[in-house]
Amino acid sequence: MALPSRRPDRSRSLTASAYRVGDRDSDYARRRNLPWQQRALETVTIVPELNFASRFYARMLKQLRIFPAMRDAQDQKTEIKDGLPLEVLNRIQDPGGGRSQLLASYGRLMFITGEGILFGRDLDTERERWTFVWNGEIKVETDSQGRPRKIIHLLSGSESREYTPEQAVLYRMWTPSPTRSYEAESPMQAGLEIAEELIILTKSVRATAVSRLINGLLFMPAEISPPPEEALGDEDPYNDPWSADFIEHVITQIENPGTAEAASPLISWVTGEMIEKIKWIAIHDPQTDYMERELRREAITRLAYGMDMPPEALTGLGNTNHWAAMQILGDMWKSHGAPVAQQFCDEVSAAYLQPALREAGFEDWKSVVADYDASQVVVKPDRSEDADTAAKLAMISPRGYRLMKNIPEEWAPTEKERKEILEVLGRGQQQRKPADPAQGDPAANGPPPPGAEGDSGRRTRVVTSSSAEAMGAAAMALARCRELAGIRLRQKEKVCPDCIAPANGSPHALVASVIGPNGVEGLGLEPLRLVRGGADTLREMLSHWGYSSTQSEAICELIEAFAARTLYDGRQPPLPAGFAAHLEHAKGDDDALAR
Repeated sequence: MALPSRRPDRSRSLTASAYRVGDRDSDYARRRNLPWQQRALETVTIVPELNFASRFYARMLKQLRIFPAMRDAQDQKTEIKDGLPLEVLNRIQDPGGGRSQLLASYGRLMFITGEGILFGRDLDTERERWTFVWNGEIKVETDSQGRPRKIIHLLSGSESREYTPEQAVLYRMWTPSPTRSYEAESPMQAGLEIAEELIILTKSVRATAVSRLINGLLFMPAEISPPPEEALGDEDPYNDPWSADFIEHVITQIENPGTAEAASPLISWVTGEMIEKIKWIAIHDPQTDYMERELRREAITRLAYGMDMPPEALTGLGNTNHWAAMQILGDMWKSHGAPVAQQFCDEVSAAYLQPALREAGFEDWKSVVADYDASQVVVKPDRSEDADTAAKLAMISPRGYRLMKNIPEEWAPTEKERKEILEVLGRGQQQRKPADPAQGDPAANGPPPPGAEGDSGRRTRVVTSSSAEAMGAAAMALARCRELAGIRLRQKEKVCPDCIAPANGSPHALVASVIGPNGVEGLGLEPLRLVRGGADTLREMLSHWGYSSTQSEAICELIEAFAARTLYDGRQPPLPAGFAAHLEHAKGDDDALAR
């Protein structure tokens, strides 16, 4: 399959900072890396905080699933699961398969330098591989007319590998600078001065630690200095046996810390009247040592607020509670990771996917884009208790329950097994309570007489109990309708971020009320469409409780209609008046709800 040989059509609506290095881009061969980019690469390797931060995007992006999608006029995207678009996009793979390493390298280089190269080599062979590399790893030689003649991949040391333009391809991708769109910018660019300040402070701390090994100055009277074994001259300091022993003792402490020899004191024998003349002078003040600690902490804080990521990603989540930490982790992807993922998809679409489809004769190539699935990016918390609560209120499907409980889908019971389980559970609920010895066993005395306390009264109590359960399930279905509407509205954030921005931080159930009727209509949506499907689980449970399909359908339509009518209320309203009576009399009477 041939790769696109021309630059993409600039008239399309999708734009991105990416192009194929080819005939019309021969100036790339003469281009030099910006000075700040080289400084950034060197700084990241020696500052641990920045080294950690540089992997922020890499850790998220490597878990994405990239796929081709068809985009309609409303900017809605539908995944393409087979055909030419999938074949073209699937050429971009890591050497070992997949795209995790390629995406990780993209995220890291975009953070550090703001640009890189999508490099494909050994094209149209079994060894075809793709990587995302730094510009300095690739060298392009051109002919007299400025066209690429040779692509050189610089490997470790002096080793390199050469390719012809038919064997390899380069796509430059970058984040445009606000001053010169052809040049790149990155979050690291603004923080370089602070990072270099942090390096200086770290060196100062190290110098202080090393100098503290000299544990003060020791003044000894010359009268107690022992004579040398051999006279070598006063100018030689090692001519003093005691000084030589002392220096050797200090060297042992430095080179062999923790040993008994290093911990033992140096013993000297002097006359009693000379002891008082020995003086030790401290050259360090513990109160002023390591004053750089606060300066380093301040520098790290400034870096954390200057990087394009939540400050907590660099400073840690230790000072936040569980719920705040989960909120921060969720917002990290939404506000920082998702834009970078979208940028990658736009660049791949503009520089590679659409031109390749156009040259392959794909009819609707302008509507095909690369998209991503981020379902594996944010680690979801343990929601086992939520699953149990939802199951008790009949507000979750069996498949959803297994998913939240982390139960494999292959463990799901068959329809026959499910019926047997429900029968066993039903028999367990109908078992009689232990009889009161004082009153005897009611079952032994035959059925109770009819009347308020008899058989008719017993039936009334059973229906009332089932209605109470149905009322709780209906209330949860109403809440689910409002929550589903909020989720569907948030999915429109890619189309109109400003429309959804007022609802940031609000629960799903209140998104519609915050945006308001005008905002919802502006997105081309209507309340009934937003809440549709919120009562599906209720329909299944009503059927299990003995309601006919006609009754169940009518009750669920009533819930969804009421949810649509009250969708803009600032709080969930109670169920409509008379709803309990409908539930109580509907069972066994298909015409009750109609009346």
